[in-house]
Amino acid sequence: MMIETTQGTVPDARRGIPTWLNWFLALLTIPAAVVVMLFAFGAVMGIARCTDTAACPHMGPGEFWFGILAYGPPVVALLTIVASAFAANRRYGIVVPLLGLGLLLADAAIIAITFRP
Repeated sequence: MMIETTQGTVPDARRGIPTWLNWFLALLTIPAAVVVMLFAFGAVMGIARCTDTAACPHMGPGEFWFGILAYGPPVVALLTIVASAFAANRRYGIVVPLLGLGLLLADAAIIAITFRP
């Protein structure tokens, strides 16, 4: 799309990332959140055989942080979609879903590191 100005015709400034890609990535946070939640509960099930901390020293980050890590992904996905509704047509709107996916990836990495049998 070209914009008419007094200096002539210039290309549109936000021509880089298509809007459909932004929405695809934003909606991709939903299945990613489901995978992270299943991974979190699978990690807990993986340490079910541990009865004391001497046998299994890596039993997770604690109850409070596990609640944040396990039940936070749907909130991240919802906030990503809501924020994308406002940012999808902007020049750097792609940052919103990339940030949401990055948070979900970091969540899965923390769970993988802290829950080891």
